[in-house]
Order: sequence, then C-alpha cells, then structure tokens
Amino acid sequence: MNRPSLYAVDIWAQWEAGILEILEEALSQLDECLKKEYARDEYTENNITTVLHKLMRDIRFYEYKKICGIIQPQAQNEPINALGKQENLARLRKRPDLQWKFYDENADTPEKSQRSFTIECKCLSTTTEEKNYVENGISRFVLAEWGYGEGEKSAAMIGYIKGGTVDKHFSQINKHNEQYNYPLLGSYPNKEQDVYRYEQKFEAREFEPQNFVLHHLWTDISNA
Repeated sequence: MNRPSLYAVDIWAQWEAGILEILEEALSQLDECLKKEYARDEYTENNITTVLHKLMRDIRFYEYKKICGIIQPQAQNEPINALGKQENLARLRKRPDLQWKFYDENADTPEKSQRSFTIECKCLSTTTEEKNYVENGISRFVLAEWGYGEGEKSAAMIGYIKGGTVDKHFSQINKHNEQYNYPLLGSYPNKEQDVYRYEQKFEAREFEPQNFVLHHLWTDISNA
C-alpha cells in the first residue's frame, strides 16, 4: 500500500511537529553541550549551529527514528520549478543554515518530490543583532531573492540569546517587524521551559505559498 503524500496537510503537520520537538529538546541541551566544545569567546553563530546540528542528529537517531529525512547544514536552496521553467538564480545561490530534507515518493510531479523544512539561526544580544534578526533573518522567508521556505507551509528561526533579556529582544524585534509591515511574533505554549517559542503567521510573501507560518525558538546561552 502506498504511503500518503507529504503534500497532505495532516502528514506535513506530523513532520513539522516532530522536527519542532527535536529542535526544542536540542535547544534545551545546547547550553551544557557548548561548554564542552567551545570557549566562551568562540560562541559564534556558526560554532553554535554546529553543536545544535549534532544535538538534532543525536536526538533524532536515539529518540525520533520515525521522523525521516536528513539534516543538512549550509546546503543551497534547491530548484523548485519543472524542467524548462526558469529559476530565480539569486535564490539558488542562497544557503540556509539548516535544512531538513524529505523525499515524497508519492508526489504528483518530480519537482514536488523533494521537500525541505528550512531553519535559519541568529545570535541575539545587541540592538544591531535584533535588527539583523529581522533584516537578514525573517526577510529571507519573505523576499524572492532569498526564497527560504518557498513551496512549503512552514519553517523555523532559531535565536541564540547571548545577552539581554528575552522580553527586550521580543519587544525590539516586533518593533522592527512593524517597520517592515511583517506580522508580529505571537507567543506559543510549549512544554520545554528552557526554550522560548513564538509564531509568526504570514498572509503575503513575494512567492508561494502566501499563507505561511514561521516558528521562532530561542534559548538563553548567556550564562554558559
């Protein structure tokens, strides 16, 4: 019997829920694991994301074997159009921090058979980084030049809090969202107390689908 296509809403929602659970668990362990691999002055975005990737890989292997696919760091956006149809070349050169890729063997066209859940990561401590979170983070899921999450229903952004308070970052990022006419971050109840989770629901982007949910998961590593 054939498996249902990932394009079915309920199936995609199951994969999404599994990935977000793995992300929450990995972020809750990130602080302790960073201490073992890097000195405090080595807490760059790339180094932190490397540890996060290892944690996601391990948690998936030991606890979530039913969540299929592979987690790829720094992989280029894939083509999304059919043969003979032009791609946005600027978009194809972009490299999201992490992509969780699936193969949908029951997709109705080849271009729909390769799916990905895109994850972009940013550090948060200064006012400059708060602005960067929106200008060079959230915007990448809105602007066609970047096209993160194109063709998919949802994606995620990770915030590594290296200084300042969660409330301050939340407030300032929403001020920048207002300046860009982006939806505001809204709170989302989650069971992991060490992880702060928010949702941002879009009804318009420069590419499809217009209706899109960007999940935001933050963790505080300032005391590491």
